Amino acid sequence: MLGWLATPTAMTPLQGILGAAAAKKLKEAHGVTTVGGLLTRLPQRYAAQGHSLNVDYGQVGESITAVVEVVGVVKPDVLDNPSVPAKEKRRYPVTVTVTDGVRQLPMPIFGQPWLANVLYPGTRLLVLGTLGEFRNQPQLNNADVLVIGADGQPGAATGKLKKLIDGADGMAELRGLLARPYLPIHRGRKGLSGILMALYVRRVLTWLPKQKEPLPQFPSHLPTFDVALREAHFPGADGPALALDRLKYDEALELQLALALRRAGDAERVAPQCPPTPAGLSDRLTASLPFELTGGQRSVLRDLSADLSGGAPMNRLLQGEVGSGKTVVALLGMLQVVDAGRQSVLLAPTEVLAAQHARTIRDLLDDAGLDVHVTLLTGSMSVGEKRQALLDAVSGVAGIVVGTHALLSEGVEFFDLGLVVIDEQHRFGVRQRDLLRDRGRDGMTPHVLVMTATPIPRTMAMTVFGDLDVSELREMPGERQKVASIVVPTVEKPRWEERAWEVIREEVEAGHRAFVVSPRIMGEGETVEDNFDLARRNLPGVDVGFLHGQMSAEEKAGAMADFVAGRTSVLVATTVIEVGVNVPEATVMMIRRAESYGVSQLHQLRGRIGRGDLAGTCFLCTETWPGTPERARLDAIAGTNDGFELAEIDVRTRKHGDVLGEGQSGLTAGLGLLNLGDDRRIIERARADAAHLVATRPEESRALTYDITDEEAGFLDRT
Repeated sequence: MLGWLATPTAMTPLQGILGAAAAKKLKEAHGVTTVGGLLTRLPQRYAAQGHSLNVDYGQVGESITAVVEVVGVVKPDVLDNPSVPAKEKRRYPVTVTVTDGVRQLPMPIFGQPWLANVLYPGTRLLVLGTLGEFRNQPQLNNADVLVIGADGQPGAATGKLKKLIDGADGMAELRGLLARPYLPIHRGRKGLSGILMALYVRRVLTWLPKQKEPLPQFPSHLPTFDVALREAHFPGADGPALALDRLKYDEALELQLALALRRAGDAERVAPQCPPTPAGLSDRLTASLPFELTGGQRSVLRDLSADLSGGAPMNRLLQGEVGSGKTVVALLGMLQVVDAGRQSVLLAPTEVLAAQHARTIRDLLDDAGLDVHVTLLTGSMSVGEKRQALLDAVSGVAGIVVGTHALLSEGVEFFDLGLVVIDEQHRFGVRQRDLLRDRGRDGMTPHVLVMTATPIPRTMAMTVFGDLDVSELREMPGERQKVASIVVPTVEKPRWEERAWEVIREEVEAGHRAFVVSPRIMGEGETVEDNFDLARRNLPGVDVGFLHGQMSAEEKAGAMADFVAGRTSVLVATTVIEVGVNVPEATVMMIRRAESYGVSQLHQLRGRIGRGDLAGTCFLCTETWPGTPERARLDAIAGTNDGFELAEIDVRTRKHGDVLGEGQSGLTAGLGLLNLGDDRRIIERARADAAHLVATRPEESRALTYDITDEEAGFLDRT
């Protein structure tokens, strides 16, 4: 937040403002102990005065805060029967049916029979409850309610809300909250309700002195930092949009300033120059390929060749659909480097993928009659095999070294490393990438090419990768077939699941293969073992194998070999198959609990089928309800095979801090408000302003990045 979190005001302990009890609750629920920590926990949503606020349908058991309207009330007759003991009556709830403006859902309330006399259709309620499920339909459980009168004032209440308004200042504070044009909605956590969180924030903002404006200039349509910080929590009549935009701008500017400063300091690095060799290895391999390169591949190769020829380190991201031909492009780049007398390294996230890459590269080189030594180095190799691989690398015998994390070990050295290729870059942390980047000869920095089959929208690449040059392969080879994806609601329509198993049997009987993907190796529900048994029950007489990450290297290799050769027709696996596995005979995939995966991961998984001239079918099995975000996500995946379109959908639901996973982004400073799908305009403006500030006020720019930690700065530097 442009250095604000390091100011004395932001670092003020909450205990001195709110008292020990409240400070303890906030620490236990949210891990915050300071003013800055609390005020950067913005509301999840806002309820406009006089309107309902839809329930945020998440996972069963999650805390829910919402403003709803009563549709009907059902009071069991037993509650009015004087002969029934009071203890027995507690077993019978008053069932209040409410609507959030989207759907109706029941809300059983126990021990409060008087509610039936004060709640009528049209009554508005503030509700604190837990998302539950009854007969496969959502409902609100353990709900505490507060009646909101026609004048917006608080009325009758139960549970925590009654306790709150019965407190010394509770009624006055709650009246003040409800009188605001917008009611802030926070998610309840660990005994701290969302409404109490809002009251704590209001007390701190009352204490907070006017904050100094940190920027010499900012977009004129946005409010000052002080106004934005206050109205992001308690918006005025115009709503929270402008306040949130100002805080997003500050967040984007801080990141872009750090990137611009690192770029300025990175200009002195020198890379080994690797110009193309006419009629060299790269040209000879291209001529021998059994297929024509696509227009997209040729275009990327021109850029890649130009980068490798220069004296500045290449930092290029190559993204493309599964099967778009990234590996061939990378290999042709690696051969250009080998032709220049230097070495290339290909880093893969799994031993299965590393072995497959090494095998594919050797086969292509052998078919072309090219004498390039390819060395494989993985952690499971014997001591003797590792020793030989290390000698190949350090002596220069190996022109291309392929490996896993074993390449990052301290004892691995290279004769003259010219190019580092990182496959599925999101599987590696920035420190791991840096270990190879620092192993160039005579102080030079090798060129770096990172590849991903998870398309990254331009705005995200701009934000997360700085000035990394981005190349895209959108054109698919002509023989690649599309995959039809079908959402299978296993609870609502069990017959659909039965049919999915029938399709798998039909494909197997036609000589094809099938994957069944499990969300976990062990634990509760839908494990590899559970689904292995499920597959054998549904596919009697079919040879079923299994594969997961905790198997030994030999076991994994054996399981894959059996599947590739057809000795097993169905492979039950975890996401260990997510990247790189190439079995052209695989035509069908069933993904269990598909809602537990992200958009990009599901798209990656289904990319394992339909890789040859056979079409594929992917069944997305789910227990989610229609209308939930999880179900909507699955419907989006089923609706398109365009990974770039899905990436835009995916990134709209995620913030910069978790787009690539916690270990990849390295970014925690500030609010985490930026939405890389929706905030393109803000990011682009911040990028331009950051470049101007660094050029004209470098020292002031450094001060504005004070909130970025050393670890985050290292991340920005290395990317």
